[in-house]
Amino acid sequence: MMNRLKNVYEKIKKYENKIWLLLLLVIAVISHWEWFHFGNVLSFEDTWFQSQETLKEAFFTNTWVGNSEFGMPNIQLYKLLFFALHSFLAKVGLQFTEVARITHFIPIAIVGFLAPFILIKHLTKEKSIAFVVAIFYGSTTPFIMRQYLGHSSIAFIIAIAPFILYIFSLALEKNTMRQWIIFVLLYWTGTCYEPRIMYVVTIVLGLYFLFFGVTSFKKYFSKIFLSLILFICLSAFWILPIILGSFSEAIGDVAGRDLFGNAHYSILKSLALFHDNWTGVKPLVFSFQPIPWYFWLIPALTVLFFIFRPNKKDKKIISFFGVALLIGLFLTKQAGPPLPDAFQWLRENVPGFLAFRSGSKFWFVLSLGYMGLLSFGLLWLKKRWHEKSKRVIFICVCVIIATLSLWNLKPLITGEFGGMFEKRVISNDYLLLKNFLIQRRDFSRTFWTPANSRWSFYLNEKPAISNIAISEADWKNFSKYEQNNKKPPIQDRITDILSQSFSDQLFDVSSIKYIIVPIQDIANDDDFFVSYGGEENPKIREWYITQLDKIDWLKKIDIGTGELVVYENENYRPHIYTTKEEETIHWEVPFEKVDFVQKNPTEYKISLKNLSKKTYLNFSESFHPDWKLRAGEFGWFSVLIHKDYFLPDEFHIKNNANLSTFKIDPEFIKKNYPNSYTENPDGSINVNLTLFFKPQSYFYLGLLISSETLLICLLYLGYCFLFKISQKEEEKLIKKDGTTIKKIQ
Repeated sequence: MMNRLKNVYEKIKKYENKIWLLLLLVIAVISHWEWFHFGNVLSFEDTWFQSQETLKEAFFTNTWVGNSEFGMPNIQLYKLLFFALHSFLAKVGLQFTEVARITHFIPIAIVGFLAPFILIKHLTKEKSIAFVVAIFYGSTTPFIMRQYLGHSSIAFIIAIAPFILYIFSLALEKNTMRQWIIFVLLYWTGTCYEPRIMYVVTIVLGLYFLFFGVTSFKKYFSKIFLSLILFICLSAFWILPIILGSFSEAIGDVAGRDLFGNAHYSILKSLALFHDNWTGVKPLVFSFQPIPWYFWLIPALTVLFFIFRPNKKDKKIISFFGVALLIGLFLTKQAGPPLPDAFQWLRENVPGFLAFRSGSKFWFVLSLGYMGLLSFGLLWLKKRWHEKSKRVIFICVCVIIATLSLWNLKPLITGEFGGMFEKRVISNDYLLLKNFLIQRRDFSRTFWTPANSRWSFYLNEKPAISNIAISEADWKNFSKYEQNNKKPPIQDRITDILSQSFSDQLFDVSSIKYIIVPIQDIANDDDFFVSYGGEENPKIREWYITQLDKIDWLKKIDIGTGELVVYENENYRPHIYTTKEEETIHWEVPFEKVDFVQKNPTEYKISLKNLSKKTYLNFSESFHPDWKLRAGEFGWFSVLIHKDYFLPDEFHIKNNANLSTFKIDPEFIKKNYPNSYTENPDGSINVNLTLFFKPQSYFYLGLLISSETLLICLLYLGYCFLFKISQKEEEKLIKKDGTTIKKIQ
């Protein structure tokens, strides 16, 4: 009997690591069960549903986003790797629900528990301790709330951050080119997900280097320098367009936003690692919840571990986690005391810090600090009371930490949490609309009033516009209320753009064909009407429909939907067309259709025939100085090497609809581009033009550099792998009688 028990114990010891990992995997699956349930639709807050058709179009990312509003520079080019992956998965038949699970949801659920286990096991060499603190890290309320709100890219980096730190520590320990390349590829992959959070990860890595690498900087210099070069080359596809293109305004619009939510942050909430929307059941977003007493137990344990001073040989690593905790505390308190102006000062003076509107992006640094200090506190506790009679103290503390952490997962397990942990149902009306739009192959925009639904359909040929979004951005100056400095009810501001004297012409030149009133979908958390007049008027949706019914240039059409209401603007204009005079929204200018083909959202091939007088080429995309027009043959690489490759910039005009117009002068073309046209007997010319967004050429160049760099890295790692195999083969050689012979297989 004793022998059997001994054998069982030895087997458990042998597979102990796998058992701990399996238990963490079980916790991940049980707590995130809906994420592993393929087929169910998940969508909430920042995670918007995308149709399979939309995903397919994203296979080759472009520097211009053409499927939203009137187009805009793509400042999220860094996501190319995952846009391409999403598109590939859609092309092989997967729907959004499966694509999102494979690339975001399931990795977050699993890695959020496994990554901290791997890091702490490496640092402490104690699997049981790594297991306990992995549960803690994966179940902090700020991390769970990121998942709840659909901030999947942010949640992914929070999940993988401990693993990045682990790989970085290995690179410092081994200092081989192979290990540094593995680190660079992982770091680069994280940047392709979410560069802002990787900025925070970089702070953590820099702090780690200060503690464990700075004294041997000469030893690491060449490897770090080469790693930096590799990262820049891997990222060339988005770095070159951002630096060389005119993206500063678009970036400034995002980075220049004001500090947000000061009242939601404080030093006490940070100390308790408590998200103030946390209720223990379904969160109340933008609410102020009291901190439950048991949230103070983890901080109390951490303080006790400090008081009793763990082993001095671990002083450096403990100091690292301690400083990380202090940095996390200082930044997550945001504008709270002490030093309430410090966060804003950092935004104004530290490069890159302006991208952070709140301290919420730094919560995981605080979690990492707590996790490390708890780990070495438990390690000290285990070594101090190693006798079996006293081991119960260590076990009790581990149980307390694990129980408190698992309690945070309770609402996820019971299904009462909601948000991204609740399956959704897409109304059949939205599917009918999608099929209706797909069948109409002409370019046209849909205009959603008061805002577009998370289920709205869009393609490069069918861009979607949110009424409230465009009314507060590109069309803000068209509002009579803006001109009079009045602040009427929001529903009046929303419908104002539809009821002015120039509205008909504005919608025509903007290529808006359909105006849509979405469903008030309360069951699927898609009731945004409450924010646009619904608080005062429970029947606000009917009010919007009534207002649209009054507009004589709109025609209500029946596409078979039950609740979704669709209007048609029959006089909408094509995406590209010509006029004899400059386009305007104040009177109707006669227009002519032209032949054109969209290769992608950044390149259009246009054919103009019988051109004899100055003509205006109108393009219903937002005016941007990097839109250029080329006469004759076109090659993207020629854009990089020829100075006067395009028509002069003064020919590019911003019309009063804030869209692009190009002046075409046939005499100028004849004089400066002699090989670009053919002349007709009457003296008119036929000319082929290319409308091109110039930063796309930098993207193509960067993509070549990035692809080649990635290939070199993979080939080098492949070589290292094969070399390692050959080394193992050599280990099969044994010595016998002083002679090396090959071991008989």
